[in-house]
Amino acid sequence: MRSLLLAVVLTLAAVPAWATGERVLLTGAAEPFRETLCVSMTCVRSGARDAVVSARPVKGGVELTVKSASGQVKLVHVAPLNEDGALSSIDVVRASSLAVKAIESAKPLTAATPKVAKKAPSKVARLRLLARR
Repeated sequence: MRSLLLAVVLTLAAVPAWATGERVLLTGAAEPFRETLCVSMTCVRSGARDAVVSARPVKGGVELTVKSASGQVKLVHVAPLNEDGALSSIDVVRASSLAVKAIESAKPLTAATPKVAKKAPSKVARLRLLARR
């Protein structure tokens, strides 16, 4: 019985250790990210904060913006919408992890953009290039 009680007390004492201590203010449009961000950050409604996380709908997705307390933009990431017009859970988790990384880092992050395959030059273009030499 005593060991069970000790295990419960230790588990409850360890719960605050999951939060990193950064206070984050989420705007209304960033509601889909609340569950994932508030696990690792302390979400506040007002008062002193370390960062502001906001979101707004853009063409083809939702733009997530992280600003520091001084107003410096630390991250701008566009999470794409799926066929149903909603965010997939994987995209929410990815955007949230980028936001946490941006809040915890000292310098601004740039979100990776998907690479577009370069078009190979056509045969005519290659012949013209050889003809000019």
